[in-house]
Amino acid sequence: MHHHLRGASVGTPCSTREAQWSATAVSPQVLHPHAVCPSYSPSLRTSLLRPPSATSTQTVQQASPAPVYLQDSKTLGFLEAAKQLGIKNKLRPAEFAGLRGMCLPLESLDKSVEGEILVSVPRRSSITLAPKQRCPFPDWINTEYWQPAPWFVKLGLLLLHERNLGQASRLSAYVAQLPRSFDHPVLWQEKARLQQLQCQAVIRQVEEQQQEWAELHKELCEKGLQPGAQPVSKQDFFWALCAVRSRTFSGPYIGSTLTDRLRLGGLVGALALTNISLGLADTQRTLSAAVAVFLFNIIYEVVLSRSLKQYAMCPVMDLINHSSREQSEVSYDYFLDSYTVAASKPYAKGEQVFVSYGRQTNDSLLQYYGFVEADNPNDCYLMTNMLRLLKDKATLDKGRLDALEKDGLLSSLKLVSIAPTGFPASTLQALRFLIASDAEASKGLSAFESGASAEIEARLAEVLVHACSSELDSLGTTLAEDQALLQSAKSAKAMPGPDRLAVAFRIEKKKVLQSCLKALSS
Repeated sequence: MHHHLRGASVGTPCSTREAQWSATAVSPQVLHPHAVCPSYSPSLRTSLLRPPSATSTQTVQQASPAPVYLQDSKTLGFLEAAKQLGIKNKLRPAEFAGLRGMCLPLESLDKSVEGEILVSVPRRSSITLAPKQRCPFPDWINTEYWQPAPWFVKLGLLLLHERNLGQASRLSAYVAQLPRSFDHPVLWQEKARLQQLQCQAVIRQVEEQQQEWAELHKELCEKGLQPGAQPVSKQDFFWALCAVRSRTFSGPYIGSTLTDRLRLGGLVGALALTNISLGLADTQRTLSAAVAVFLFNIIYEVVLSRSLKQYAMCPVMDLINHSSREQSEVSYDYFLDSYTVAASKPYAKGEQVFVSYGRQTNDSLLQYYGFVEADNPNDCYLMTNMLRLLKDKATLDKGRLDALEKDGLLSSLKLVSIAPTGFPASTLQALRFLIASDAEASKGLSAFESGASAEIEARLAEVLVHACSSELDSLGTTLAEDQALLQSAKSAKAMPGPDRLAVAFRIEKKKVLQSCLKALSS
């Protein structure tokens, strides 16, 4: 489910956002996962995107295997509690080749139809953070600390508060079924385990995230807790942030519901009729003023919703897995004051239902959601040593490097986001300029924006192939070796979850580089 806010990966050109949704006064709003949370967009029913349901150490399966329904007492108790919260759900939790997800039950009368609401969660039954929300527990958290705290820290504290309430929380069944532990790399304390990712840019991002979260916990302990208040351990703090970053949707803030609007309309109408009946004002002017006040209130909130964002953790809804190839979104339904998931296509009975968290690379899916998506169409490879590799193929002229720095293009060689189809246009422009002859380079950087001479393009292709090949050779293992290792681990079930996740991640990164090499040679 990005959405960027503090806590998203630092310095990456890849999209890492929470699932988000959008909203307007008259249509549904879409929510999308951020990374780092899904988000939504405005409308009478606005769509959202959601984060993954479980910390899976497997890649998401696109061809859904047969479901094995979860019948344990905790799951069944949670589904029953969800009904009591007013949550409407047509799906069933199940395992698909060991990966938990949601599907249309086999006992359903028929397959779903496009646009059918599959899950609906009232806003009151979610853990929601509104913009500028006051601290709801001032006896526990210092209000001066609360206001400037990052959104995901506030939402994490809201989650911990519900957990601390135990059975007294109306969301106790939801909190109880959340994962007790996560495989997110931010929790990998062993440097050797992080190095298994093999992608240095991502390793640095995770290390920066670890440092940031440690500092946030220290700040909470030193400034956030009221004297004598219940402490928050580092383990609980990191658990809450992992849960929030992987399961939260975000979208434009809609402050009032349809009931609120109707109540306002009734109040304005009553005042207008009172003025008219008492002869205190002209009838036409009074009615015109009443209509103007009512419309202004609606328009003001719609405009305001585009600049303010709210966040929500939605029970049941966050059990639905992500697929980059899926069009289903999480939405906010203004009339029902509920978050909803509608079928983007007819789902067959027993078929796993997916939603999209938005265009996210495996970097953000791994770092904030704790899984890797096989053959992710949005994936990329972040190369950090292009300039070093260039030294093997060209003489790096300081004057040209200064020109690139001045024009803002040198950064395109320091961190290169390589797609399966090739390199970014800015990187290609900078490389053409560096490998050109003095006469050609004298034309200036703009001359290399869309192409160059056949000779330069041939040398450019050689440099790019060299860069991809050298990067693959430097990773320590081959794609075939990693694939065999992962397959063996799945069969034996002996490799720890984080290690399997690291192998799955680097497999996808090597596939990106190999696809790029294939594109360069075609």
